[in-house]
Amino acid sequence: MRGVSVVKGEQPLGAMRTLTSSRRHGIIFTGMYLDDRKQRILGAVVRDYVETVRPIGSEDLAARHALGVKSATIRNELAELAELGLLRQPHTSAGRIPSDRGYRFYVDHLMEARSVPKSAARQAAALEQSLALDKLLRQTCALLTRMTSYTSMATPPRPADTQISQVFISPAGDKGLLAVVLLSTGHVETRRFAGSADFTPSDLVSVNNALNAGMAGKNIDSVIGPDAALGAPPAEFAPSVRALFESLLQVLRQMIQSAADDDQIYLEGTSEILRQPEFRDVAKIEMVLDSLQQGTMLFQTLAQTVRTSQVTVVIGRENHITAMQECSVISAPYYIGTRERGAIGVLGPTRMDYDRAIPAVNYFARALSDTLTRLETL
Repeated sequence: MRGVSVVKGEQPLGAMRTLTSSRRHGIIFTGMYLDDRKQRILGAVVRDYVETVRPIGSEDLAARHALGVKSATIRNELAELAELGLLRQPHTSAGRIPSDRGYRFYVDHLMEARSVPKSAARQAAALEQSLALDKLLRQTCALLTRMTSYTSMATPPRPADTQISQVFISPAGDKGLLAVVLLSTGHVETRRFAGSADFTPSDLVSVNNALNAGMAGKNIDSVIGPDAALGAPPAEFAPSVRALFESLLQVLRQMIQSAADDDQIYLEGTSEILRQPEFRDVAKIEMVLDSLQQGTMLFQTLAQTVRTSQVTVVIGRENHITAMQECSVISAPYYIGTRERGAIGVLGPTRMDYDRAIPAVNYFARALSDTLTRLETL
């Protein structure tokens, strides 16, 4: 992504905009050449369509922008941009709207990032008042939705970075046992199962202490992986207590594996997608909502972000999830110290206000990283 300039504030819908550009030369994009005028017209079409949600014609552009050429020239340029696959015409008598390829060119070369409002910055600074990670992720997503008006989402830290904080075993009813696993993310796994009468309360305390000694503080991958070595039960354990230790160890590993396999995703502002004009079609919105409910697919999309170190923008058909090909996903990794832990982002129509959404995602990813890094040192 090229360097972007900051645009403060917005002009009213009917205001004439003088489009200035620091681009002195054309750009070669996937084998095609776009001169400065085509870039300015494409940028105007994208911004106007984002704002008005209606196809943009040459007369619209001539009236709203000081492009320095007549409507007929603009019309010819629009036709050439359509031939290049950067614009499309939804109806023969309508103006043009950006294609996925047009949005991609805009994001990569023309975007003008807006500054994050001071009010959002103040709210982000107050995030560390919440120490529970799940609450922190939800609060961050809620702030991101409030700022962008798009559905926001986040993944919890990856299993390789998640530690077991504590395991706890207690009696539960007649001959029953309750196993509890607390992870460093704040996630809790519980399971109730039948026990045995061949142990005393003090035996259970000894087993609980031995399990914590072997598991607490370890990354969950080191506990459930094929090379996991948790050690044998203490030699002083009686045969029945050793059997209890081994059976509980298997139960706890199954619980931790279940937590690791859970493609959990935090969603806020799901209703925002319903407000978008593109999704007034019942079939379209059903597909998108089904995908939002199936966290695994969204998790896979966000998980790709963790492999990068910057904001990732997936536009329309660039998404391998068919139901999401009317949408764009903007995401960025968050860190604890120098370690990537997860990703946060927004989902909206391809007609997204990229100038506002991309810097917002980047800002809140950095704010979340700073907060988590500070909390780790407490």
